[in-house]
Amino acid sequence: MSHPVLEASGVSASRGTGRNARQILAPVCLAVEAGESLAITGASGAGKSTLADIILGLGDPSTGQVNLLGTPWSLPGRNLSARRRHLVQGVPQDAAAAFVPRYSIRTSLHLALSRLAPHLAAEEQIERAAHVARFDPALLARRPRELSGGQAQRAALARALVVDPALLVADEPTSALDPATAGQVAEHLFTTAKDTGIALLLVTHDLQLAARCSRHLRISAPR
Repeated sequence: MSHPVLEASGVSASRGTGRNARQILAPVCLAVEAGESLAITGASGAGKSTLADIILGLGDPSTGQVNLLGTPWSLPGRNLSARRRHLVQGVPQDAAAAFVPRYSIRTSLHLALSRLAPHLAAEEQIERAAHVARFDPALLARRPRELSGGQAQRAALARALVVDPALLVADEPTSALDPATAGQVAEHLFTTAKDTGIALLLVTHDLQLAARCSRHLRISAPR
C-alpha cells in the first residue's frame, strides 16, 4: 500500500518551558500526495512558517509526528542526516538572499549536490533542474545580485529540484515579487509539481494563489 509523500499527525509547537511555555502552532494534521499541491493559509501568528520549518527539518515539533514516504521524518531531538534531508527542499521568500553572494548559481547548485546528493551526475542534474524550473541555462554563470527577482526565484527552484526531492516546501515564494512575475513563478511551481510528481506544500497569505492548489488548509492561531 502506498503512502502519502508527506503526512503530519497532531503536529504542534511551543516556545519556552514550564509556566513560560507558549503554544505557537496549534495541532495540525495534513497529508500531501505525489504531484499534489496543498496550500497552508492562516492569520499572522497562526504558525504557518513554524509548520514549514518543522517539515523542512529546521525545527522540532512539541507534539505529533511527521512522516515522509511512510517513514518518521521529524521527531523531537532527532538529528536528520543529509541522506534524508535531500528529500525535502525549500523554496524561500527572499531567493537572492538564500544564495552565497560570491558564488555563481551553477556553483551553488554544485555545492547542493555535493552535500546532499553526491551520487547524482552533477552537470546532467543541473541542466535538468534549470530546464524544469524554466531558468535560462545561460544565467547559471551569474551571481545572485545579477538576477532579477523572478530569475532569482526560478534559480532557487532549480536549486531545490537539483537534488531530486520528493517534497517542495514553498514559504511565501511570491510575496516579494511584482504581480506579473509572481503569477509566472506560481505557475512554474504548480506545473513542476504536476509534471514531476513532486509534492508541493505552499505557505501563503494570498487566497487567490491558495485557490489554485489541489487542496487548501487554513490553520488558526493557538488560543
